[in-house]
Amino acid sequence: MEDQRDKAAEQAVKADAVKSEEEEARELGNFESAVDETLATGYLDDTLTVTDADGVAQVLPVLDSEPISHLVEGLEDVGGRANVFVHTADGVVVLSVVEYNPNAEE
Repeated sequence: MEDQRDKAAEQAVKADAVKSEEEEARELGNFESAVDETLATGYLDDTLTVTDADGVAQVLPVLDSEPISHLVEGLEDVGGRANVFVHTADGVVVLSVVEYNPNAEE
């Protein structure tokens, strides 16, 4: 009987975790769409101060609830330079990351 309760509790915790991940993925998708729509208007052109070697302004939308490792992975994916848009409870914060290179010597 106790074993069944433990399994039921474990399944409930897993279901909540999956639901939370789905909600965060949906929230991030909505935020990415909103950033894309705003970028398309040209309204943020002056905000995009960081460009890559080809002159392209890389944009990285993230949620403040995401682990910092997601931000780091995103920076690595775009070459270490990006205009980072962070969705917070108080609004949107824009960070200019001009260099992220974990392999550089100090």
